[in-house]
Amino acid sequence: MKFGIRELVFVCVMVGLLACTYFFVFKRANEKRAALLAEIETKTRTLNNLQQATAGIQDVNNKILELQQAITFFESKLPKGKEVDKILDDVTKLVKANNLETKSFKSLKTEKNANYSEQPIQMSLSGDFNGFYSFLLQLEKLQRLTRVSDMTLQKISDRNGEMQAQITLSIFFEPDVNSNYANTN
Repeated sequence: MKFGIRELVFVCVMVGLLACTYFFVFKRANEKRAALLAEIETKTRTLNNLQQATAGIQDVNNKILELQQAITFFESKLPKGKEVDKILDDVTKLVKANNLETKSFKSLKTEKNANYSEQPIQMSLSGDFNGFYSFLLQLEKLQRLTRVSDMTLQKISDRNGEMQAQITLSIFFEPDVNSNYANTN
């Protein structure tokens, strides 16, 4: 076989055709494929992030349900504003039942919050320490929410086992528009 100009031009055209095919077909197809793979990887990563973010949603819904039940429970413990007198009467009965003497009894300014109000009461009691301790235990077991926010105890030096207490007792209640306690101060 003779290898002449015609054959040489044919081989050059074939090599040129092969080079053009690489640049215009295969290279573009590879770039497009790489772009699609990068997009798939990005979307897969985003999907995984979404799955991780939504994994706790069921737990959040359960937690919200638990908190709503707790709110309902504590709201059931809040008396209406008009029932505060009954709670004060219960506290007074506890004082008498434990042989304590009430030196002073003073209502302080009512504090109003979003869903409840707080009526602080400053009391000065005296008597036997064991009776005072029993009073505190019984106060803790009351059906309604109360809190001792401040307490000062002093021993009465001339009598054994006797003490004087200054306590601030807070009673929590639902504010009632018609109640004296909801409108004080």
